[in-house]
Amino acid sequence: MKQLLPYASKPVYEVEPFQPRPLRARRTESMRRLISWSLGCFLMLLASSAMASVILGPKANTLPNATFRVLPNGTDAKAEVKLVPAASLRGKPIALLYWKVGDSKSETELKVFQKLATLPTYKGKVHFLSAVKASSAADIKAATKRIRELKLSIPTVMDRNQLAPYLEAWFGFPRYGLVDKDGRIVVWHVAHLTETIGPNYTFMKALQQLAAGKKVPAMRGTTKLKNTHQLIGKKIPNVGLNDEQGKATTTMKYHKGKPLLLAFWSVTCPHCRQVIPVVGKYWHARKGNVDLVTITRAPSDSLKKMIRDLFKEKGFSWGVSYAPENATLGFFNIVKVPTVILADKKGIIRYVWIQPDAKWIEGAIESALVTLAP
Repeated sequence: MKQLLPYASKPVYEVEPFQPRPLRARRTESMRRLISWSLGCFLMLLASSAMASVILGPKANTLPNATFRVLPNGTDAKAEVKLVPAASLRGKPIALLYWKVGDSKSETELKVFQKLATLPTYKGKVHFLSAVKASSAADIKAATKRIRELKLSIPTVMDRNQLAPYLEAWFGFPRYGLVDKDGRIVVWHVAHLTETIGPNYTFMKALQQLAAGKKVPAMRGTTKLKNTHQLIGKKIPNVGLNDEQGKATTTMKYHKGKPLLLAFWSVTCPHCRQVIPVVGKYWHARKGNVDLVTITRAPSDSLKKMIRDLFKEKGFSWGVSYAPENATLGFFNIVKVPTVILADKKGIIRYVWIQPDAKWIEGAIESALVTLAP
């Protein structure tokens, strides 16, 4: 574009003729922009979903709207596999035990599980179902034979991966699950009946509450014989730590005759960065009544720098201790972070919160401390 009258009060330009880009080039550019925009949206959605999963913790799935192949019982030699719609099971809670043919541990649990079904607490109030993988006719034949040998009296689902993904029953057996009367799978990935699966919650307690018509929060089992909840009622493990200066110390040195909060976390965990500041803020307001130690693993200088920068940026005033080895965390059976523990004046662990929500952890600690008051 060339200016024709440079000294005019308003510039006058010679307009160059418009030369449109080739149609093919415009289409290619439009397609490139569309793909870029779509990819960006997908990545944002994926990140949001992952973040929600980290922050909000377990989320209950719904029993699939499928038709199950079910052998009614193993006590009748003439019983045949029937088709049972999942929708027909709604209205009552369901207790599930996923097992494996020939697995001695699974089959031992089955004997106890079917006895539970006959107890007055559950009879007529809860559907008891066992489930076994049976993707082929040969699988069904082998499972049916074993069910009859065991004289299993409860119905068994011949599962074609309709239930296994929801109970996370792939490698380890048995796996227990609970479904509420509305079809929500509220408890899953549980290895045994007495497993502790949440604050003051065992699998059996959750089953009893569902049988009584009460609601149960979504809880995923740890499938370990030990987890942090099982330390309740025991003394704080006195294990080695390093303080902020790198000097050796122990957990019990932080216990000075007051209730003690131990908060296990990771600086790279988004959920931890939501919860730990709330715990620290609570301690700052109540530090005359309770002590606090936050414990993390920081094997590299870069992670320690991240922690120092975070504390400086946010103005956090409580101390940080470092667990020098995984074995240190193992004494507390830490399976997920953040985990917050409250011990009483005598150093006895009274409350445990695994992956608590930042919205309610402060109120939970306050309520717990009230129960510890003399």
